[in-house]
Amino acid sequence: MTDKNPILNRPYTEPALHYRTLTDGSLDYDKVLKGRRMYDPTFNSPIPVKQGAQGSLLDQHSFKEDIENHLINLIRKEVKAWRLSKYESPAPTRVSKELLNFWFNNPDRQNHQKLFFAQQEAVETAIWLNEIADKTGVGKSILSRLHDANNPKDQDASFSLPRIAFKMATGSGKTVVMAMLILYHYFNRKEYRSDTRFADYFLLIAPGVTIRDRLGVLYVDTLNTGNNARDYYRERYLVPQYLEKDLNNLNAKVAITNYHTFELRNIQGNKRSPMDGKIGEDGKKQEAKEDASLMLKRVLGKFRRDSRLLIINDEAHHCYLPKKADKVKSDTKEENARAALWISGVAEIAKKYQLKNVYDLSATPYFLNGSGYDPYSLFPWVTTDFGLIEAIESGLVKIPFLPESDTTHAIEMPKLRNLYEHVSDELPKKGKKKEEYFGEPKLPALIKNALDQFVSHYKKDFGDVGDLFKIPPVFIIVCNNTNVSSEIYKYIAGYDIHDKDGNITDVKPGHFDIFSNYHPDTRKPLAKPPTLIIDSVALEESGQVDAEFRNIFATEIELFKREYRITHPDKSADNIDDAMILREVLNTVGKPGRLGAHIRCVVSVNMLTEGWDANTVTHIMGVRAFGSQLLCEQVAGRALRRKSYQLDKNGKFPPEYAHIIGVPFKLFKGGTTVIVPPVDTTRVQAMAERKSFEITFPQLTGYRVESAESTIVADFSKVKPYEIDGSRYPESTIMGSAFLQETQTLTLEEIRDKREQELIYGITKHMLEHYYIDDEGNRQFQKFAQIRNVVAYWLRNKTKCIGDAFQNMLFYENAKGVCDHIMLGIHAEQRKHDRILPIYNYYNKIGSTTYVNNNTTKKVYKTKKSHVNYVVADTDTWEQIAAKTLEEMTEVTSYVKNSFLNFFIPYTAHGKDSKYQPDFIAKVKTPSGKKINLIIEISGFSHDKDVKKAYVHDRWLPAVNNVRDKLEMDEWHFIEIAGEIKDIKNELRDYLKKI
Repeated sequence: MTDKNPILNRPYTEPALHYRTLTDGSLDYDKVLKGRRMYDPTFNSPIPVKQGAQGSLLDQHSFKEDIENHLINLIRKEVKAWRLSKYESPAPTRVSKELLNFWFNNPDRQNHQKLFFAQQEAVETAIWLNEIADKTGVGKSILSRLHDANNPKDQDASFSLPRIAFKMATGSGKTVVMAMLILYHYFNRKEYRSDTRFADYFLLIAPGVTIRDRLGVLYVDTLNTGNNARDYYRERYLVPQYLEKDLNNLNAKVAITNYHTFELRNIQGNKRSPMDGKIGEDGKKQEAKEDASLMLKRVLGKFRRDSRLLIINDEAHHCYLPKKADKVKSDTKEENARAALWISGVAEIAKKYQLKNVYDLSATPYFLNGSGYDPYSLFPWVTTDFGLIEAIESGLVKIPFLPESDTTHAIEMPKLRNLYEHVSDELPKKGKKKEEYFGEPKLPALIKNALDQFVSHYKKDFGDVGDLFKIPPVFIIVCNNTNVSSEIYKYIAGYDIHDKDGNITDVKPGHFDIFSNYHPDTRKPLAKPPTLIIDSVALEESGQVDAEFRNIFATEIELFKREYRITHPDKSADNIDDAMILREVLNTVGKPGRLGAHIRCVVSVNMLTEGWDANTVTHIMGVRAFGSQLLCEQVAGRALRRKSYQLDKNGKFPPEYAHIIGVPFKLFKGGTTVIVPPVDTTRVQAMAERKSFEITFPQLTGYRVESAESTIVADFSKVKPYEIDGSRYPESTIMGSAFLQETQTLTLEEIRDKREQELIYGITKHMLEHYYIDDEGNRQFQKFAQIRNVVAYWLRNKTKCIGDAFQNMLFYENAKGVCDHIMLGIHAEQRKHDRILPIYNYYNKIGSTTYVNNNTTKKVYKTKKSHVNYVVADTDTWEQIAAKTLEEMTEVTSYVKNSFLNFFIPYTAHGKDSKYQPDFIAKVKTPSGKKINLIIEISGFSHDKDVKKAYVHDRWLPAVNNVRDKLEMDEWHFIEIAGEIKDIKNELRDYLKKI
């Protein structure tokens, strides 16, 4: 490739390019193919590897016919065709179509509000299967195949569930998809109460408390509004403003739990059995346990029985029905038991509720080793695949790098690639008493060697990005047991030295100053220790959360409690204990102002395989066995979330990189990383405490006219002539031959000889087609004569030929552009006697500063009299001077820079509908005391100046001011600061005197 950026595709559109994929699963990085990569079930490992020295003549496309009928590829083809039909063929419900268009076809959605194609495809597929598939022959066949996948002949019928799985790579936004799926069912259910395709209630099931807590963003935040709301429905712009009020009742319909709650508990209190505690025939004490009904009441008590229920399984590769296997390892037996508990709970729910669908979301929806199925074979009910390779090619995740070779004699792979294999015999064993490892940590030499190399590399990243981000990059070590994690933690972070009575006699700082929790000179514990140990022992008895910790992090702990009240509306923040605080430290690593913001290094035991979404991780070191490529991907996935989502000039994400050792991928691209320096960003957002400065404005998509007079006339007095530029079209062309001296001339005599009436007639015809049609699309021929008169006047008085041009060259011009120019004169005349009215944005009728919330890399100016905290500067000084002036003027009560505000004035030019974005809006008092809204243009119109000004004065202002009483808004005005910016104050005051 000649392009140094390995990212091929834009994140918000369907992948258009892919690397050539060879039959062994490797990628040929020197050959980029057009189109999207087909799903191929023969490639179980989703990790890319570069092509070896011996190239292959065969690639994935050699077997295209064998894979194009796979269920995923069939569904992908049908959903794409439906997408291209604008969801019209066939059409879903009105609510479904409005949501789809709001999410994916909304021109007002800014870049930071757009949704990844991976998310779009998953949601579209769910809706297509629920509403559209049964209306087509292919769709019915697909539904039949899904039914068979969920109803194998050798399976207990009670476990035959309506499951639909979406395979989405880590970092592709599964939680947002869950939010959209909930909204899709919820809003349809409110509109069509008797339609059984839509669910009444929603149960989200997670594999553990960490992910369960993370899913709290799917509860509606009832404590905050606007940009301060901490739910994904508002944060990710998933709900049109006119539907936000309907969110109030959603929390009563949603439950979020972890599958462990399906385990039957011992009955307590007066419900206990008389035989409880007695010795049974098996010699063990008898314990009365709740039955399935009591368990369901405990988990789903607020849901009405027999109602329609939608289940969403997060990390759903833990949920399957294992087959019996004779010999399985203990860890496999445990995993099968967990999977059986999860699926059994769902099966019990299906007996009491009308289970509409079970949506499974996972980056790795495979049957695990020892499950009784082919290890790492895809669930047969998977309907979409947006895997890690596509996520890398679309820039959704960081690009991973790992050791490719070293100076040892290791043959199969470098030692740091499979670290645990070389040191396992020298590491502390599981089950040994922790006391045996008091004192100086005794780590294998290869571990120390690996740490020295990797930490040295980390320091370079830390120097490159630490100061810019104000949040350090994160280094993760994943261990195989708590004794190993404790020893590595002591080596890295330091430890206290005790005497035989347990008293601290000395301190040993960590081996690396950058990770040590003790000051290297004073040996005192740091107020904000950079290294965190997180495992089952640490959660319960590490003492990391002591009184001093609570004092130092009082602000962050209070923020955690406030958010806990939002994500756990049925619980009290008083329930938060030390273990929960420690988990929150882990969950907020890399997040400014939170408990984990200061963390640089995390030492863990099997707790970071999934559900952890820190995006500042740059280095991962594995010190444990990896029994599968699946586990390798899960651990590596903790490092793959992007830090920045700013697009480059080509509309793609710039590459970011992660570095991984000790995770023995067999398929992965190695190489030397090239660090892309991060861009310093500023958060621009509305400030809740400045609500009094809020500015609202109508959001228009066009205009309509209520004619007061039937006659169509025009006023071209302020319209510049339409220029017919001869340089655009040759008036004559000379033809010659290399073999002859004579030449021939081609001319436009035929066009030149056309009669003027023919030209007038043609333009009038186009005017009727573009501007004079009734509500049913019929042209208003009764107005032909009036329009013809206006066109004739325009042609004879408002056209100007430049160079060798002549009037009949208008036959070559864009018809819509010519008509638009004529309409400028008609608009000007209509303004005198017709009533101009607005056509509102369908989704958001009224805009507000409340919704401003985004990052910028541009210069900013801090505000005081604005609802928004900063003015974003597009030039070096103009916006700053303007903002300073508005701050100083007593006439200005509040103002806002039009950045991330979504305030546009629609206009038409050159035959195309466009949007003009003015610079400022200000609320102003005139010398007479009148309150007005003033649109201010500072930096000048970049192009189409006359057209924009005409639409502002002749369309937007009249339209809005004609309905301002209904909108409960002050009168709107417009000023262009056409002179020197330094005289802006006088220009503004002179203008206000005239109002």
